[in-house]
Amino acid sequence: MLRRGFLLGAAALAGCATAPQPLMDCAAAPGGPRIWLAERAWHTEIGVPTTALQGPLAQFAPRFRDASVLMFGFGKRHFMLATPPSLGDYLVGPLPGAAAMEISGMTAPPLEDAMMLALGVSPEGIARLCAAIWASFLPGPVLIEARPRSLFYEASRGYSLAYTCNTWAAEMLAIAGLPVRPEGVVLSRGVMSQIPRCQRSA
Repeated sequence: MLRRGFLLGAAALAGCATAPQPLMDCAAAPGGPRIWLAERAWHTEIGVPTTALQGPLAQFAPRFRDASVLMFGFGKRHFMLATPPSLGDYLVGPLPGAAAMEISGMTAPPLEDAMMLALGVSPEGIARLCAAIWASFLPGPVLIEARPRSLFYEASRGYSLAYTCNTWAAEMLAIAGLPVRPEGVVLSRGVMSQIPRCQRSA
């Protein structure tokens, strides 16, 4: 039991403190496109409809021809590529290291639930988000590995406990115009708990 708890704690730090409090100001979600925030255990990802992809980010859509939404995630490269992660991967997971960006495609629009939130953003917000996600890739971008349902690319910055997968997701949401603070975010709940209910898309 102790070992399992230790491993889960290490994985939580690798896959991506005290969760920040939600911002008090809570405007109604603007009309226009919506994006997705997915919680996958200790990890969070951002989903963008393929029809809303803009700029250089749109080049990834043809790689997932049947996808209606592309999911983007940031994480420690060594941990993300381990299949499956070993005990050693869990032990070194929280340590700083090179990061990777993962892209996966969803063929059907996601169903909204506690683990998958639909968030309304403005047209300007979706443009800023697409630019910020693109900037998260190493210029090129440089493909590391291709799998049947996912592509992995070099990230433009490294992973650390000060900048985890969940810090990245919170940063992307803030750039899109949502009332989220990336500061202090380490675990997935630090992102999910900041989304005001009134900000979620109907």
